[in-house]
Amino acid sequence: MVKVERHYDKGAMELADEAVKRLTMDLKDEVRPDALIVANTYGELTGQRLMIGSRIANSLGLNSPFTVRVEEGDAGGGAAVSLGYSMVKSGIARKVLVLGVEKLTDYSSKYMNEVYSQTVVDEYQYFAGVSNSSIAAILMRQYLRKYKVDYSYFSTWPILMHSNAVENPYAYLKFKVDQKTIVESQVISDPLRLFDVGARADGASCILMTSNEVARKFTDAPVKLTGLGYASSPYDYTPSLPSLKLALRRMLQGTGLRLGEVDVVEIHDSYSIIAALILEEAGLAESGKAFDRLAGVNPSGGLKARGYPGGSTGVYQVAEVFMQLAGQYPGKRVKGARSGLVISTDDLATSSYVISLEV
Repeated sequence: MVKVERHYDKGAMELADEAVKRLTMDLKDEVRPDALIVANTYGELTGQRLMIGSRIANSLGLNSPFTVRVEEGDAGGGAAVSLGYSMVKSGIARKVLVLGVEKLTDYSSKYMNEVYSQTVVDEYQYFAGVSNSSIAAILMRQYLRKYKVDYSYFSTWPILMHSNAVENPYAYLKFKVDQKTIVESQVISDPLRLFDVGARADGASCILMTSNEVARKFTDAPVKLTGLGYASSPYDYTPSLPSLKLALRRMLQGTGLRLGEVDVVEIHDSYSIIAALILEEAGLAESGKAFDRLAGVNPSGGLKARGYPGGSTGVYQVAEVFMQLAGQYPGKRVKGARSGLVISTDDLATSSYVISLEV
């Protein structure tokens, strides 16, 4: 992984190259994948680049493996990992390099808001003044009304995320915050405030997915991807996430996993309200009590404080859970973790990918 940051001195190619070089150093071997899958959502609009997958493959000197670029909004990382899993499972490839890379900080906020608006469900919404943040605010207000809690209820989430990120060397916002700072922070879209929003920045992360046979050449205790579920469904302006509910059901059909017993979880907390809804929809918390039990959830600091590197986010999440299970994570570590869950979604969880990992 590359530290999530405002990398003004590096482009997408340089970030991708840095991530792959770190992987090669960890493996103590040259990475020669059969396929390269690149998760990149905004490349045309932030780098004026098409065919970014092929460009990166050539830049890395990978001798033209099967290459594809995945764009599924900010769920692109989860989609890329799912595609990599399918290729290995089907026997099409024995080694797949999944790379997420995004450059988001070279342009003004006004321009980037227009870019992000292209992920809203209805194309006319942004021109009518409705953004993803506006919709998140509606969901938050519905939640506050339904469960009869006040705004301070949501401050629990950014406080924990910033606390976790302090220990993460890859995190963007490595500082602690208190409730007063959160409650008095800038209103983004009432009641949504600055500290409820994931911090977008540049980043690159990669993982090598292999068959069992190849994995045994690297380690006697490989981390296995044991379950996968995915679904798409529009939001209905109520505090619920239909796509995640379906994705979870599909993932659980193929595993004996019990969600309440998972040791470490990385969720897509694009907004505090989305974090709450994910935790409740996944059965990791009771309805209306999303933040009561948070042990093992987003030890990275999540999108809120580790940072939110666009379509590469899901690859960071899988890499982080892998390192937790392998006992290699350099930040806040969940001791004895043997099972993990990644929930990769777009900004408002209209597209969801759920990935389970075990040792």
